[in-house]
Order: sequence, then C-alpha cells, then structure tokens
Amino acid sequence: MKREIATALAAAGLALTALAAAPAQAAPQTRVFGALPPSDPADVAEFRQQADALYRMKEKAFAASDAASVVNGFYAKDAVSFGPDGKPVIGRAEFMEEYERVVKIGFVKIEPVAHHVGKDAAWEWANFHVTPKNPQEKPFTFAMLFLWAKENGQWVCGGDTYAVGQFVKQP
Repeated sequence: MKREIATALAAAGLALTALAAAPAQAAPQTRVFGALPPSDPADVAEFRQQADALYRMKEKAFAASDAASVVNGFYAKDAVSFGPDGKPVIGRAEFMEEYERVVKIGFVKIEPVAHHVGKDAAWEWANFHVTPKNPQEKPFTFAMLFLWAKENGQWVCGGDTYAVGQFVKQP
C-alpha cells in the first residue's frame, strides 16, 4: 500500500501545485476531474458516510488536543503527508510527533469540496479551516487533498497533502 500511496501523493502534489498557482477564486474545474469515469452512487454513499464520520472524529480530536485519536483513528499505519515545505511525514510514529504539536494549535472544520470514489480507493479535495485556540491569532485555511483506501471494508486515510489556500465551491 505504501508504494501506491506514495505514487498517488506525488501525482496529487503536482495537481495541487497547479491548483494552488491559480487565482484564489479558482475552484477545481472539470478539466481536472473530467477524465475520470463517474463514481458509482452506492460507493459514493458508503464513502461519504464513513469519511464524514472520520472528519467529525478528527475535528473533535483537535478540539480535545487528542493526537492519538487522529493518528490511530483517521490514518493508515503507513500513511504519508506533506505540505508546502515538501518534507514528508511517513507512518504513525512520525504522524504522532507532528500531531502532538498541531492539535494544540486550533479547532478545525473539514469541508469536502470534490471527490472521486472507486471500489477500494478514493481521493477528496477539501478545505481544512483552522480557528486558532489563541484568540490573538487569525483563522486560516488549507486546501487539502486526502487519499483514501479501504482496509478490511473500512475507509482509512492513506495520506494527504496541503497548501495554504481555499477552494471555492461551485454552485
């Protein structure tokens, strides 16, 4: 699974870089998503139910500064993440180091924007809104790409990539 996630993250990073370079008001257009076959509605419904539950769990864990719930309940054991600095975070030990720090920073709200769902793999663009716990700091948003895979019939996040920015949902 690690090789598939790494390959998908590399491709996603290129797509995210192209989208991040677009004007702030630009949202993902059909040219980005149009080449993919349509998702099966039953697969989307199952994915949406499980992914939304995991997003709510992650939001609650941030509110409680609970890194362990995020790392062990949201991500696959060999998940990969990277941001604008390009430094990958790989596996639960590295995720724990990262999340022990970041869950203390703010409250989060995850807003799905666009997805593609297959039988055993999916990806989803999302706005990751952060409201700092320090009231002196301003809120900010990451444009994120979550990569998902099924493990034992359950969706789990295999990794993500992010940049400061925000997608505008199309009507």
